[in-house]
Amino acid sequence: MENENSALLRPHLSLFATEERKGAAHRACLVELFRELRLPLYGYLVCIGLTPPESEDVTQESFLLLHQQLSQGTKIADFRSWLFRVAHNLAVNLQRSSRRFLHSEEEQTAMSIQEEPGKGPTPEDSYLQKELDRKLDHCMTQLTEQQRQCLQLRVEGLKYREIAAVMGVSVSSVSELMQRAVVRLTGALHE
Repeated sequence: MENENSALLRPHLSLFATEERKGAAHRACLVELFRELRLPLYGYLVCIGLTPPESEDVTQESFLLLHQQLSQGTKIADFRSWLFRVAHNLAVNLQRSSRRFLHSEEEQTAMSIQEEPGKGPTPEDSYLQKELDRKLDHCMTQLTEQQRQCLQLRVEGLKYREIAAVMGVSVSSVSELMQRAVVRLTGALHE
């Protein structure tokens, strides 16, 4: 009787072991993706106007959604593009709900006050950097939303193909948007 039960359970145990190995591989893949993409994803979210805590929440939510999709057996061809697209959509939804798209000047001032005194650039360097930042911020406002988004995604290291997937446009559109943005920024910065 015991040999019969063992024989009946053997295929199920084998299937369980196979599923366990798949689960371990799945977890290892997610951990590696998290290590590789967490900071670029977080940086992108901060660049598009989320606060650091909001960016952290959206980053975590994006990885949780990836885990859920993979657990359900969904095939994802390009994890990087998928994560940036999901994070972008979550950020847009969050921004719509809070009706806030950019950091206020008060938030930026509060963040800079928290820095350690005595360590850092000279007052002249700080002034020059603030002037450059101000000029760059002004130039960025002259770009279209799509041009800004293309630049921010490119700064985060995404390739044109990945940017196209995140934005839901063609690669040639990304190329054109990038070219126009660079030309406009270059002209504005040299004025």
